[in-house]
This record gives sequence, structure tokens and C-alpha cells, in this order.
Amino acid sequence: MTMNYAYTPKIWPAFFTVLLLIALAFYSGRRRSVPGALPFAIGSLFGALWAAGALMEIAALNLPTKIAWFKFQAAWQIPLVTATTCFILEYAWPGRWLTRRNLILLSIPCLLPLGIILTNDFHHLVWLKFLYDGEVIPLRGAVNWTFFAYAYGLTIINLIVFAWLFLRSPQHRWPVALMLTGQILGRTVYMLGAAQALKSDLSPEVLAMVIENLMYAIALFGFHMFDPIPLARHTAIEQLKVGMLVLDPRGKIVSLNPAAQTILGSPTNHLLGCQIQELLPACTDLSGDFQAAGKGQDEISLGSGPEPRYYQIEASALNDWRGLAVGRLLMLHDVTEQKRTQAQLLEQQRALATLTERERVARELHDGIGQVLGYVKMQAQSARISLAQDQMADADSDLEKLVVVVQDAHADVREYILGAKLAASSHHGFLIALRHFLQRFQEYYGVRTEFIEPADWSDDLLEPTVEAQLLRIIQEALTNVRKQAKAQCVQVLIHLDDGRAQVIVQDDGVGFDPALLLDGGEQKYGLGFLRERAEEVGGKVEIQSAPKQGTRVVVEVPINRSQSTVNGKQ
Repeated sequence: MTMNYAYTPKIWPAFFTVLLLIALAFYSGRRRSVPGALPFAIGSLFGALWAAGALMEIAALNLPTKIAWFKFQAAWQIPLVTATTCFILEYAWPGRWLTRRNLILLSIPCLLPLGIILTNDFHHLVWLKFLYDGEVIPLRGAVNWTFFAYAYGLTIINLIVFAWLFLRSPQHRWPVALMLTGQILGRTVYMLGAAQALKSDLSPEVLAMVIENLMYAIALFGFHMFDPIPLARHTAIEQLKVGMLVLDPRGKIVSLNPAAQTILGSPTNHLLGCQIQELLPACTDLSGDFQAAGKGQDEISLGSGPEPRYYQIEASALNDWRGLAVGRLLMLHDVTEQKRTQAQLLEQQRALATLTERERVARELHDGIGQVLGYVKMQAQSARISLAQDQMADADSDLEKLVVVVQDAHADVREYILGAKLAASSHHGFLIALRHFLQRFQEYYGVRTEFIEPADWSDDLLEPTVEAQLLRIIQEALTNVRKQAKAQCVQVLIHLDDGRAQVIVQDDGVGFDPALLLDGGEQKYGLGFLRERAEEVGGKVEIQSAPKQGTRVVVEVPINRSQSTVNGKQ
């Protein structure tokens, strides 16, 4: 056999196919630990040998040389199809279908063609003879048709597995669609060429190989089939318990994970393209200026009924390589159980604070009533002595003092009862309890009350102990108004600032000279009581007053630490 070759432009498709297959083999071989990468690398090498044989056949000048290279190509056809099947089985279901037994069964047919092809001149089972009409045309023998049927049988299995994977795994659909298209087009082109129905300067084998491997290359490099990092990232997103939504610059949903679909309660195809504000009204500001938008957090509730679900929304801008915002990423964290736990803990703390306050009030009531009863006893005895001695004026004076003390005691007891009701109603929330107390205070004592509430208040803004002490401070301040101020109206104002809550109790009464506080007036005006309670919870009290200008009591207490960051904008 004379080895004569000549250059022809027809070799370039086969040449580039060889380079492409070597690149695919190198790329996948370096990732051989990834399921399916090793059989793909081996199949690429078999394909490179086949393409190299096609290149040499095109360049050969005489018929015997062309036939020799044609046989060389045929030797790698069954191994190539077998390696491709192994790759598809392992890629579709790692470790399940490509078992050791199946691998051995698939490898046996790869060894048979080589011996039969080498000895074909003795039995002509593979090819009866060869014709030449610008290209080698084989007349196939019985065994050749068996090989042909075997190869197409494996191709059908490949197509079935690819279709199964396409339907079962959304994350594989694009690469599977490309490889499936390559398989179908390649086999179609090969059959049309073998039936002389397709005219081309390239042989059907080379043309089919170019189409198939081009599709494999796009799937491999475009979708990183054997790159574990994107695969792991995609798998993590699919398995993530946190809902994830990707918005475009107009606030429309362009992607979401299964957790987000479950949270929103609609199929994916119904959610894609929807405006985020239609689904989550709390996110209306997320479809605005994406370039200026940074990170943000908010909390929403979804679902109706007694047990809605609560989610914390974490929003982040998505920037391209130029730093321009191209969308927004929303993460929906389910904080329902956390909020329920916090609510239970808060309820327990409020109950404990209420019990503690009741014990304190009971001690104060015991001490106060004890002193009053002791004084009543003393005055009553004095009045009896005066009556026994016919000292009517002294007896009348003692009884008059007794009436005043009893009236004050009655007012104090009623106030203690009002305070007990205040503590009980604090379970419903600080503001509700304060509203009820001010209403009762106005009804009992005829002093008009005005309450200015903060717009951004929440029930968990104050620790339960702080709530209990603050309510008692306000109650004591109003007691001073009742006893000392002779006021017609009292105003209670609450606002939040810099991690603290400020309460102002201001009346239009007679006022007093603050210098009196330096001469023991703190006890008279209850300032010592107010300071003691405020300092117990890390707060402070300030009293501002002047004669005939009313009195202003300013109380500051700390906000719950876990809420101070949420209300940092206040």
C-alpha cells in the first residue's frame, strides 16, 4: 500500500473536528471526578480518532489507502457510540444505571469489531467489497448490518434517557436539549448520506460528527456541564428553604426557586412575568430606582386566618460588570416560628413583669393603708377623748382631719385599683393599656386627657419590664396632677428618637417653683418614686415647671435592642 497524500480544502472540517474533540476530551478529563465526565472524555478521544481517520481518508490519493483509513474509522464507531451511552447513563443518574455489570456488558461489543474488521479479507462479513465514486462506497456484509443495528439501538436508548432527563430535571433541560438535538440531527444526516439522499462535499460520517460535537461543545462550555460549582449553586438554590425571587428593572419576576413558589402559592409559569407589587404589596418600592437601590429589609405577613405566615424580605441590587443595576434579588426568610417564639417569650415576660408589679403595688398598698389606718385610729381615739371631755371643737377638728384622710385614702385605693387594671390590660399592648387608663382617669377625676400616639409604634418595641415601669411612672405623674396641679387638662405625648422612647406628661395646672425640689420637694411631688422606677430600667426623668405655667414631666426609657435597628430611621 503506497502512502500518497495531498492537501485539499476538504480536510479542514475534519481537522477542526479533531481539535474540538481533543479540547472536549482534555476539558472533561480534568473533571473526571464529576459524574459522566470520564466516559465523555473517552468518547471524545474515540471521536477524535474517527475524525483523524476521516481526515486521512480525504487526503489520501489512491483507493487502497482510502479503504484502509475507512476501515480505521469503522473500528472506532462502536466504541464511540458505547462511550457516549455510558456518558449519558452516568450523567442522567450517577451511580444508578452505569453499574460495573452494565459497563462490562457494554464493553464486550467494542472488542468484537476490531478483530472482525482486521480479518474481513478472509470472510467478508463486514464488507463484501468497496466501490469508489469520488468517495469510498462500501457494500455491507451481514455483520456490518448487525453493528449498524447495535449502534442505532444504543442511539435510541440515548434518546430515551435524554428525554427522561429533560422531563424530570429542569436544571438539565438546556444542555440536554442541545445534546438531544445533536444526536437527532447527526443520525439523520448520517442516514441521509448513507442512502445517497444528501449531497455534500463532506462524507456523511464527518458531517454528522461535526454537528453532534458542535452541540456537545455548546452544552459543555456554555452550560458548564462538568463544572461542579454552578451545578452545586443551582442545586443549592433549588433545595434552599428560603424563597428567592429575581426581578428585572421593571419589578417583574424573571426567576424564582421552588421555595418561593411554595410561599406565593402559585405555579411557576403563573408567577413569571408578574409585577412584584401585585403579589407582595409591601414591595412596591422595589420596582423603582434600581440604580440607587441598595440593600433593604422589611417584614410582611402572607395568608389569612388566625395563623398567617411571616416573612422577612431581604432585597439586594443585582449589578452587571459595569456596576449598573440590572435587577433586584429578593430573599424571603420564614420567621413565623421565630415570631411565635418571641411572642410567647414576650407574653411570659409581661406576665412576670405584671406579677412583680402586683407584688410591689401590694407592698405599697400595705404600707400606705397601714399608715392611713394607724393615723385613723389615732385621730378616732383623740376624737373620743375630746367627746368624753365635752371638748366639741377639738373633737370636730379631729373628725374633720379624719374625713380628709379617709377621702385621700379612698382616692389612693381607687388609684391602686386603677393601676391594677392598668397592669392587667398591659397584656393587650402598651398603648391599649395606656388609652384605657387615661380614659378611666378622665372619668374618675374630671381631668380631660389628651393622648398623642407615635405613628411607628410596635408592641414589641419595649421590654415588658420597661413597659410595666413606664406605665407606673405615667400613673404616678397623673397622681401628682390630681393631687397637686389643680389642672383642667393633661396631655400625654410619646415619640421615638435615637433608640429611646420619650414620654411627656404635661398639665395646665398651677405649677410650682423647681427650687422647691431642693428642699425635700422630691418626696412631695413623687419625683423620687419616678426616678427610682426609671433608673431600674435604664431610663431617666426630668421635671420642668413654673408657677402658673403647669408642669411638664419628661421620661426617657430604652427601646428593645432587637427593635432599635429596625426603627433606626425613626
